[in-house]
Amino acid sequence: MIPYRLGLSNTQTLKFIFSRAVILMGDVFVVAMAYFLAYGFRFYFQPFTDVFPAVKGVPPLSIYLKASPLVLALWPLALSWQGAYRRINLPAIDDALRITRGSIIATLLSMSAMFLYREDSYSRIVFFLGGLFSGFLLFVVRELIKTGYLVWIRRQGRPYRVLILGDGYLSNALKKILEQHGDRAILKKKGGDTESIKRTIARSRINEVLLAHPALHHKDAIRIATYCEEKGVSFRLLPDILELRMGEVLVDDSLGIPTFQLKPTSLHGTAFLTKRVMDVTFASFILGIFFIPLSLVAFLIKSTSRGPTFFQQPRMGYKGRTFQFLKFRTMVKNADQLLDQLKESSDRPGPVFKMKDDPRITAVGKFLRRFSIDELPQLINVLRGEMSLIGPRPQVLWEAEVYDEWAKKRLNILPGITGLWQVSGRAELTYEEMIDMDIFYIEHWSPGLDFKILAKTLPAILTGKGAY
Repeated sequence: MIPYRLGLSNTQTLKFIFSRAVILMGDVFVVAMAYFLAYGFRFYFQPFTDVFPAVKGVPPLSIYLKASPLVLALWPLALSWQGAYRRINLPAIDDALRITRGSIIATLLSMSAMFLYREDSYSRIVFFLGGLFSGFLLFVVRELIKTGYLVWIRRQGRPYRVLILGDGYLSNALKKILEQHGDRAILKKKGGDTESIKRTIARSRINEVLLAHPALHHKDAIRIATYCEEKGVSFRLLPDILELRMGEVLVDDSLGIPTFQLKPTSLHGTAFLTKRVMDVTFASFILGIFFIPLSLVAFLIKSTSRGPTFFQQPRMGYKGRTFQFLKFRTMVKNADQLLDQLKESSDRPGPVFKMKDDPRITAVGKFLRRFSIDELPQLINVLRGEMSLIGPRPQVLWEAEVYDEWAKKRLNILPGITGLWQVSGRAELTYEEMIDMDIFYIEHWSPGLDFKILAKTLPAILTGKGAY
């Protein structure tokens, strides 16, 4: 991302460029050390050479030094392509995924280049080990630097203070993001008059002001921006449209003035293909492993209560399309007919029905629900392309009919078997918290986030917290 599009001052822009340049040079140094280590490991580490002897003898190190400028140039390009220099304070698992993808690309490019270069003969094992060591060391060094930086910030006792003027999902999300980065965010939900805001800036030693859709007149906003300029405080304005389409707006200056362009959600193109491959692979694996236990569950359902083994219901999914949603039946046969009588007894406010002691649930059904075993037939929906492993839950038609524009964003991706709110409290969350978590997932999707949710799903199932 270009620094001036972030709203940075000249000094901040220089710091932005300098920090990326330092990181890039550090990456080049780490990769150089990794390949030097790979050369020594390949030809001089006896346990390895006993298994993979150097049948053509030990080549001189000089031929690898000759190839090093090209190899060391390819690595930053591959890492940059995978976004390793856009945000440098990512969670560890996201950083690991970006570095892994960049390492694979850089290694393949390096091996291809050396294959085409016929003047000298290079060992493919050296380049394979070099890529392996480089990826590992890059991740370790970056994590050590991030940890050391956060410790240094805390010891200084002077965190970067940001005043957020505004209320709503966007303001709260910004506060959480800033605090994760070691900054101190002060959220002023009620805009107030300009004098009280100025006093807050001075009293709290604010370094930056973020205007995020508060009830503030434009003239007052200009006064605050002028005051910030006089005091050397950075001032940034976030447009109202971000409240509705956060994570889906690009700044476009092709007309000579900055305009905002709406883009699709993060789950499209290659990202959608990546997620779909993960879905099919995991779903096929789980169904193959648990085929016999699932057959036993089907037998118990059929033998203990009257009705079909599977519960099928039309649900609303991607882009409002309906599909037949599958579950193991956990209720009595006429459960849908009894629902109208129970809607007033819902334990959760909002257009969602959830009842802790639902009288329609069978004895076997209570066990299946507690450990979410009843959800496993949805793996068939995943293989059909109607659902994903992770995403917002598929919506009951009558619930989706009363969605507002904010909640309708849940329909922008394939619904999932599990999701962010399922591993964060499940039925104990409010309707609003569920919606906010689903939309946060849609706008911040990454393979790393999916792996985190999958890793937290099993403990959530075993504890049964919030499940009924």
